[in-house]
Amino acid sequence: MTESEADLLALLRELDDPEWLEWPPHYDRGATAARFGGLLTRLEGDFSARCTDEQDTQDSSEYGRVVVPADATVCGTRIVVCVSKFGSLG
Repeated sequence: MTESEADLLALLRELDDPEWLEWPPHYDRGATAARFGGLLTRLEGDFSARCTDEQDTQDSSEYGRVVVPADATVCGTRIVVCVSKFGSLG
């Protein structure tokens, strides 16, 4: 293992919550859900379309994702927005 690999492994272990391996320390599931709901509402309003979403993805560093349908975009391509458990939406 190279030094950079060892540093990366140490960083990843530092970011894990020792009790809950599915999310980082100080993760506020309720606040993330509220922000995600706000994002979904905003995207649906901005694109004037019903967007699909997946929330609280289990065993993942991703909280969830929102899909804007292709027919709602100017270029005709769907947009997928992925939200990490390791960053805020604020």
